[in-house]
Amino acid sequence: MIAIIDYNAGNLRSIKKAVELYEKNVVITNDKEEILSADKVILPGVGNFGDAMKNLENLKDAIYAIVKEGVPFLGICLGMQLLLEESEECKDTKGLGIIKGNVIKFKNVDKIPHMGWNNVKKVRDIPLFENIKDNEYFYFVHSYYVNPTEKDVIAGTCDYGVEFPCVINKDNVYATQFHPEKSGKVGLKMIENFVELI
Repeated sequence: MIAIIDYNAGNLRSIKKAVELYEKNVVITNDKEEILSADKVILPGVGNFGDAMKNLENLKDAIYAIVKEGVPFLGICLGMQLLLEESEECKDTKGLGIIKGNVIKFKNVDKIPHMGWNNVKKVRDIPLFENIKDNEYFYFVHSYYVNPTEKDVIAGTCDYGVEFPCVINKDNVYATQFHPEKSGKVGLKMIENFVELI
């Protein structure tokens, strides 16, 4: 079973629909027990860092437990940013801290948010990139980007006036700044790769 964590962040149906192409047993849930019993977990995200962390308060223990157990975990967009320790978007709110580092707002770029299709440069091969070429295009909508202190977690980068990490991986934890569920065939391939992780 694949659990998609529901913390009032919207945008869950499109992710569920994409995952169901490869796995029929998918639940959208904010139930701790369901999350703890899942074979894989997805943390989606749209919205504000502070609000999201407030809404996740009761589920943090479950998230830490499954990550520690080695359950494959995928953060998407804001779900990626929440994995870090803090964000410029809401300086008085702590993130999950699963990945060391912070989240920074784009500065001196043409337009914020960074919105639309952009290519992703592979930094290292990880299972999510299986059968996906270097410099493929994915769909982005964000004003902030992650800045991990451990640079070896960076698996892919994107250039938007600044080169920023857009795919990270640490052990069983994966995250993308772009929306694979909105990124056409190549995005669906990435979701399939996640579903097939052992």
